[in-house]
Amino acid sequence: MATTDVSPDPGPAPTQEAPSTPPASGGSGFSFNASSLRQNGIYIAFALIVVLFTVLTGGDLLKPQNLSNIIVQNSYVLILAIGMILIIIAGHIDLSVGSVLAATGAVAAVLMVNHNVPWAIAIPITLIVGGLIGAWQGYWVAYFGIPAFIVTLAGMLIFRAVTLMVLSNQGIGPFPDTVRSMANGFTPGWFGNIALGGLGGADLVTLLVGIALVVAIVWTQWRTRMGRAKFGQPLEPMWMFAAKAIAPSVVLMFVIVQLARFHNLPWVLLLLGALAIIYSLITSRAVFGRHIYAIGGNLNAATLSGVKVKQVTFWLFVNMGVLSAVAGIIFAGRLNQAGPTAGQSFELDAISAAFIGGAAVQGGVGKVVGAITGGLIMGVINNGMQLLGAPSERVMLVKGLVLLLAVAFDVWTKRRAGSASR
Repeated sequence: MATTDVSPDPGPAPTQEAPSTPPASGGSGFSFNASSLRQNGIYIAFALIVVLFTVLTGGDLLKPQNLSNIIVQNSYVLILAIGMILIIIAGHIDLSVGSVLAATGAVAAVLMVNHNVPWAIAIPITLIVGGLIGAWQGYWVAYFGIPAFIVTLAGMLIFRAVTLMVLSNQGIGPFPDTVRSMANGFTPGWFGNIALGGLGGADLVTLLVGIALVVAIVWTQWRTRMGRAKFGQPLEPMWMFAAKAIAPSVVLMFVIVQLARFHNLPWVLLLLGALAIIYSLITSRAVFGRHIYAIGGNLNAATLSGVKVKQVTFWLFVNMGVLSAVAGIIFAGRLNQAGPTAGQSFELDAISAAFIGGAAVQGGVGKVVGAITGGLIMGVINNGMQLLGAPSERVMLVKGLVLLLAVAFDVWTKRRAGSASR
């Protein structure tokens, strides 16, 4: 699945001076430099990895059912990656998300299974519990001044212990049908199927959603270009603009058609799409989002500029707790059971997704869509190597190398950008 950001990158941190730019004149003044490579490299790498595994698996990777499996099987990691990228942009880290996912999943199971609380009440309670866990950790980081690494490392142990106590060290299930459907189910075929010639039938609603997304992608890209032209910023050549609009649109429609042929849209895909749009808008259009980048880019300058650093940091961890609870419900619903070992190593997958997706180790850089793309890269690697019958140790080896290369690429592009500026 290919996604496209809904807006341009946030502006520079308060201490950075925006370089003067020549007036835009049909693309003059634009160059594909290290910064451009850094922004678009992740999508190029994703495309190459998909092509590689498509060839190696004889096309099995892109079959309708397998594409659906990749989305559903990695949904909870992608949800965690959305929250994690915000934490990393602000210059922090969260090692507890796997344990929080397990603890909130356990809370949901106890409420819905053991006490027969309706799911419409149990789910909001679980999200509140996740928010309270995030507030607990956010307080120690933001107001008490303990490094997030230490706080969340302690949280990883504490909330794993809480999970064991809540579950009495045993699994609890099964979940109500509605919760299972949210994790594994598909939207109903409201308007039936439409014939696609040799491809067979496909769900009409799914195809309409795909067309709407393509229109949104093209419109957003054009609006961004016109905004840059209005303020005299350099424009990329028209061929590059067309490629950036057409390529993701073609890939997106391919995925949508395949999903429509297999079933309809997975509910978790709709949830992921909504989260991606909401958080992309927050990071690029909202004041809160710009404050996140400012804090990660230069903490002292952000403080002097009037950014309420403690409040922003606190709410980032609250948000991470809520998203961990969402992922916990989805994961438990998918397994139809809340177990004491749920979420193990998920924090590593979420952190890897953020860094592979373009986040900088020092903070201040990253995109929500990049984190989702990074998570999908890990998912494609997992799925592709499983289709090839590769042993687990080989899968871990490849994932580790991909993470190392992603961070090395980030460091290299920074050096190139720094050399060019001098």
